[in-house]
Amino acid sequence: MRNALIAVVVAVLLVVGYFYVQYKRNEAKYLGASEIAEESFKKDGKIANIKYVGVINAPIDKVQDLVWGVEKTAGVLENIKKSELIKQEGDTKTVLIQLQASTLPVQQYVMVFTLDAPHHTVNFKTTQAQAADLEGSYKLEARGDKTILTYEAVSTDKIAVPFPDGVIQGANREVFVNMVRGITKQAGGAPLPTPAS
Repeated sequence: MRNALIAVVVAVLLVVGYFYVQYKRNEAKYLGASEIAEESFKKDGKIANIKYVGVINAPIDKVQDLVWGVEKTAGVLENIKKSELIKQEGDTKTVLIQLQASTLPVQQYVMVFTLDAPHHTVNFKTTQAQAADLEGSYKLEARGDKTILTYEAVSTDKIAVPFPDGVIQGANREVFVNMVRGITKQAGGAPLPTPAS
């Protein structure tokens, strides 16, 4: 009995150690990424306020089309495992998205996106989610031949999340960085240079 208990404890420690090492690798990979010009992550209880600002080396109309084309992102954006249009009526669409970031399990969302083309904004809100509800927007601003992309969201936990806030913050950062990279690549723009340290 004692040997079995020791084996279980060792197995648990190995699994936890593996996920911790993977988390640290991802954190190092995305922390300080040049795709992020500004970031803010504040969590109080079940509610997180998230903001990321990035610069995309492409014109605003192209970037807006790509942000609005969320149902076409599976296989294009690294973290999106599935994106499927459920319905579209005018400037509102409902999309099923499966997303995986960092070492977290795949999350499935049904989200409603609304395009406000004159103001270069795409608003979104979950109607179905497993772990957390999201509501927020992507706002775009032309800056010469580049586009400033601002992602702001409020995430409300639906379940007791068993992960530290740093893991959740790192996963959000990873998704944003990969979004900026994917949009830049799709728009045919060159990645912006990494600032000198």
